[in-house]
Amino acid sequence: MFPVLPSRTTSELDDLIVSVLASSAALGKGIHPLILNEIARLMTKINSYYTNAMEGNPSKLKDIDAALNKQFSKDKTARNYQMEHIAHIQVQEEMSRQIRKEPSLRICSEKFICWLHAQFFHRLPQDMRFAKTVGGEFVAVEPGQLRRQGITVGLHEGPVTQEEIKGYLAKFEEFLSPERLSGPQKILGWASSHHRFLWIHPFPEGNGRVARLLTTAYGFRIGIGENMLWTVARAFARHRGEYDAHLALADQPRRNELDGRGPLSEENLIKFCTFFLRCCHDQIHFMGGMLKLEELEHRYRRYMENLAAEKRLSKAGAKVMQRLLLQGEVPRAQVLDIGDVKQRRATQIIKELLDAKITRSETVYGPLRLNISADMAAVLFPDLA
Repeated sequence: MFPVLPSRTTSELDDLIVSVLASSAALGKGIHPLILNEIARLMTKINSYYTNAMEGNPSKLKDIDAALNKQFSKDKTARNYQMEHIAHIQVQEEMSRQIRKEPSLRICSEKFICWLHAQFFHRLPQDMRFAKTVGGEFVAVEPGQLRRQGITVGLHEGPVTQEEIKGYLAKFEEFLSPERLSGPQKILGWASSHHRFLWIHPFPEGNGRVARLLTTAYGFRIGIGENMLWTVARAFARHRGEYDAHLALADQPRRNELDGRGPLSEENLIKFCTFFLRCCHDQIHFMGGMLKLEELEHRYRRYMENLAAEKRLSKAGAKVMQRLLLQGEVPRAQVLDIGDVKQRRATQIIKELLDAKITRSETVYGPLRLNISADMAAVLFPDLA
């Protein structure tokens, strides 16, 4: 597993570190915080969409929305895929809550890593909790339990015994925990930890998913991606061949005396970290373009105008939606003034907006807030999914 961090950088890597730090901090400037919260809710679904796509799950964003509304497919396979999405979203949301609540939570510890695995697999249907062995046998996966036998991924053979795995996980926590790193090392630790976790491959199944959840947690912990307005999984999925190739390169042993001091190639680890941060830069840049306030408002207005033209939204409802984007939420009492209507009509407008699934409310009488559905996302954030 060593080196766990590059002992040197390149000019490109240095530039990427600076760019990722600066551009991630600038995302969403000028947009109401409650609207950003809703975009973050969408991005949790997008993270699930892409990470499940990498596992061979061909669901659409509308399938995820349907599952979140407890509308499941009658087809068993499609329904299982929906359950997989629900599991991922719930685990990411709970993970984020835990990190916010516990500033001292050690996200690189064996305990936290096994918690992620257990939380995900406990939420899956029983017939999805299995792993396929090299010999083609299907064995049950115990949620949160480390594997007890060897595993081969491509040309890489992972640690064999549970004792070895535990030893490597202890080193993983010791050297890659964000609280033990400082400055640019935190960014390098974020990138490197994604590969080194997959090198250990501690579980019989679910390692890729846990790696991506852990990467999300790491970014959150070091303040990059804390607002959840982008996901690196989108780049991994869209450049899957390159992603797999860089993972395999970083598995390779040291070539010569100039290639670091550990058993693994430091040069290839640098290449993986560079690829990882290129993916981050690409996704931050993409979402930066999507979140330019003037252009976002234009696409939002166009979506509402289309709904009104199709008679799916009243003119008064469209006025409420316009106000919603600007002020983040609309108290129900304000609907009378915004629509210039009486109480009975205001009640109808509120029902119209909730039934259309373009607004939501935390409580029965709570203010209306934006709800970005799959249809709305396709207009507000074209090419996102």
